[in-house]
Amino acid sequence: MARNIFVEELVHTPIEEQGDEIVERKGIGHPDSIADGLAETVSVALCKMYKERFGRILHHNTDQVEVVGGQSSPKFGGGVFLEPAYILLVGRATTMVNGVRLPYRTVAIQAAHDYLTQTCTNLNVDADVTLDCKIGQGSVDLRGLYDTQKQLANDTSFGVGFAPFSDLETVTLKTEQLINGPLKKDLKEVGQDIKVMGVRHKDDIRLTVAAAFVDKYVPDKDHYRNVVEE
Repeated sequence: MARNIFVEELVHTPIEEQGDEIVERKGIGHPDSIADGLAETVSVALCKMYKERFGRILHHNTDQVEVVGGQSSPKFGGGVFLEPAYILLVGRATTMVNGVRLPYRTVAIQAAHDYLTQTCTNLNVDADVTLDCKIGQGSVDLRGLYDTQKQLANDTSFGVGFAPFSDLETVTLKTEQLINGPLKKDLKEVGQDIKVMGVRHKDDIRLTVAAAFVDKYVPDKDHYRNVVEE
């Protein structure tokens, strides 16, 4: 079958030649980033299980994760969790093969637990997070697509990408990576739930950083102010 791929020039003013630009980057500890990371991690874990057992990846889609914030009582020197965060893993998967039920939910929960432990280093996952999994069995039509060597689909989709980053996009991204990377060695008080927003008007760039603090590393107001200044 002939490919129906067409390439056409996008005619518009490049973003860097426009007068105004706004960029936002969410850190790895932001709830949106956590949801994305968990969805990908669960998918990878299921793929590994399927390949180990059957030599190939079976149908699944785990791209829906709900993160419900808990409640805490912060204070200088360390507060307490009042209610745990609730995380719900949702989606579809191949749950049974040849009459044998697969441990897909156990695999998903363990993968999510490991991801949170490795990513949110200041979080006690066992005590402060409730993990739940409602991944169900996929439809017969979707599962059937994986049982053939033919290239089939029962849906339509498309992806959008772009490159390279603009100067503002690069600065915003590098700022978040610095705060959630090398800066942690010197400023452990800064948490991982951060956002960086960059605004450019002509040649003037302004960055706004919203950074959560880890209260157990901040004994008093003076220490807090010193960290903010640094």
